[in-house]
Amino acid sequence: MELRSFKKEDMDQVLKLIDFARASLRKDGVDQWQKSSPNRDLLRRQLRAKEGMVLDDRGVIQGYGALSESEATYNRWEYKFRGKDYFVVHTFMAHKENTKGLGSIFMEKIIAFARKEGKDSLRIDTHEDNFRMRGLLNKFDFTYIGHIEIMEEGKAKDRICFEKIL
Repeated sequence: MELRSFKKEDMDQVLKLIDFARASLRKDGVDQWQKSSPNRDLLRRQLRAKEGMVLDDRGVIQGYGALSESEATYNRWEYKFRGKDYFVVHTFMAHKENTKGLGSIFMEKIIAFARKEGKDSLRIDTHEDNFRMRGLLNKFDFTYIGHIEIMEEGKAKDRICFEKIL
């Protein structure tokens, strides 16, 4: 499995992965991603910004995430973050039914990529009820930073953000 840049040709596979992730969250009782985002428009924006990354297993997309170099909603906690040259991980998802431990494999590859790019940390946020993602973040020693608000469907939604020093 390789981590590589998201390409236009990956769009349909990533949209199917979003459907899987949305259904998985719903099954877990998590109100994350149950509205319209993530969607094709978000993927197009991430593609244009060259932020999208896929976990490719011989042409089958097993994971998707986007890496940016800033996130305005985290600014209120800047004094708590230790890293100064970081990636923010967005839209992280892995197709857990296909391979056990796929989320861990994907996160390991993102961490290795960030180190290779000279980053000193990763930042990420998730829904408070997303126990699977929180478990993954705990496994990789991400540190809780604080609560933030994101806008979803025109409403402010609470999320919790974390940081991992590399």
